[in-house]
Amino acid sequence: MHSGERWKSVVERMVWRMRGNGNMGALMKDLMAQVRAPTDSEVQALVRYLERHGQRELAASDPALATRAGEMFALACGQCHVLPDPRRHTMREWTVVVNRMKRHMSWVNTVIGRSELRTEPELDTDEIVRFLQRHARDAKERE
Repeated sequence: MHSGERWKSVVERMVWRMRGNGNMGALMKDLMAQVRAPTDSEVQALVRYLERHGQRELAASDPALATRAGEMFALACGQCHVLPDPRRHTMREWTVVVNRMKRHMSWVNTVIGRSELRTEPELDTDEIVRFLQRHARDAKERE
């Protein structure tokens, strides 16, 4: 979900909360029940792994983003994570991924929520799927 460069700060924030710190610390510690937070050496191992295998980001200069569909894709997906390279998935896989994200966005009340949170252009997930499918990798290609 994040680029390799972004994972270090994300992991540090999550571990900080897992250790009971911050405004969500008490809740996080309670949710973890008896699960212990990772040690400093475990955190370093996690960060190294995530940096090496982070999401490949679509370059902001990619001409496909200059289209209406590309703009919607960037607006919708860029709210929560880096813009994934459309070649990350096949045409068929993108339908599943976008539908899962749509359910998540609805759940967290992002963009699809209350009318005052809607954007211009109003996001059309079907058009976003078509955009991703146009730029998807062939089902026979390996990543």
